[in-house]
Amino acid sequence: MNRPTVSERFDVEDIMKIREYNSLRHVKMTPAEMVEDTKKGAAELLAWLKENKMMKV
Repeated sequence: MNRPTVSERFDVEDIMKIREYNSLRHVKMTPAEMVEDTKKGAAELLAWLKENKMMKV
């Protein structure tokens, strides 16, 4: 299972790829591990959005 590649426009298809990837990864995790993983991923995504000026700071 490889990490999904998102497009520069970051559209609905990209979000669907990320959700599918995460659902496959979360199958073997505890609820606490899922929450921690989701928080980490959200922080990375927000940083990426800010870096690419897709989100106001």
